[in-house]
Amino acid sequence: MKYVGIDLGTTNSAICSYDGESIRLYKSPEQYDVTPSAIFIDKRGNKYVGSRAYNNAARNPDNAATLFKRLMGTSTPVKLPAVDLTMTPEECSAEILRVLFGYLPEEVRGDETGTVITVPAAFNQMQKDSTMAAADAAGIGRVALMQEPVAAVMSVMRQRKNDGVFVVYDLGGGTLDIAIAESIAGRVTLQAHGGIAMCGGRDFDRVLF
Repeated sequence: MKYVGIDLGTTNSAICSYDGESIRLYKSPEQYDVTPSAIFIDKRGNKYVGSRAYNNAARNPDNAATLFKRLMGTSTPVKLPAVDLTMTPEECSAEILRVLFGYLPEEVRGDETGTVITVPAAFNQMQKDSTMAAADAAGIGRVALMQEPVAAVMSVMRQRKNDGVFVVYDLGGGTLDIAIAESIAGRVTLQAHGGIAMCGGRDFDRVLF
């Protein structure tokens, strides 16, 4: 059984595989560890996802979709007025997932592969359902969701043997999450979490600007 792990982020996303022994991170065609969560459609209708989309979005914001993870679980449309296109947050996220999955070698994409997508601890059920809908639209089968702080603690505990209580700070491009997680005999449980939905790197940039 092979596993694929996806971080579907507000600003950047990433994908890796795990075969029971080692973790392999797959780079974008530009050889970056992460792929910007950005979509750009030019006036001819050509679609770009990732670094090229992110770079073009700065110059032509009306042709671009960014930060749509913040809208997951809502009915707020993502508008690209320059090309007269409206997308849902799920459709935008599905585009990112499709591109990430395309980085995987054929043997990893088989029927025996299970996929885990991480979500913020503060995601409600509608946001989780929205993430699952995006994975379904991207054609990814056998998907489970895992809370980001739980994934972080499990990663740490692979190197450590002793049990403990962890405080996990997750400062991303779009959100700040703080969680308290307990690990006992390899089982991680989230005891409490909180955070600020609109307090990420993008918000810092705006305040500085």
